[in-house]
Amino acid sequence: MTRRPIRLLSALFVLSGVMLLAACQGGDADKALLETPAVGDLYAAELSAFSDYEFTDENEKPIDPAYGLMKVVSADAAGVVVITENAAAADKSVSRSDIKGDLSTIEFDESEQIQIAKADLIQAHADGLIYVVKRPATN
Repeated sequence: MTRRPIRLLSALFVLSGVMLLAACQGGDADKALLETPAVGDLYAAELSAFSDYEFTDENEKPIDPAYGLMKVVSADAAGVVVITENAAAADKSVSRSDIKGDLSTIEFDESEQIQIAKADLIQAHADGLIYVVKRPATN
């Protein structure tokens, strides 16, 4: 009877290792995209860490921190210029879901263009301010 808990613990240990490895590989892929940014790249990010604007909910109450998407509108060896999504949420999971879904419904605010140096972009990822990176397929 004591063998069953040991097997269960072993299975849980292996499963947690697999999940950690998958998370690290995703982080490495995101970092590689940040090191070679391109126009059209999308970042799920803490918008309030980058934008000077205050994000509010449907009741006009401030959201801080505010999470959403950013889109690269210019990229070169020095860094990127991004614009933020028009909407924001108080929960990271919304932007994690949005970046994987139908992006045709996402609207971006072109009035505020935010410059981010490449080193700052990579540091923002390391700090968790940018937590998902996506490079949409080009036609």
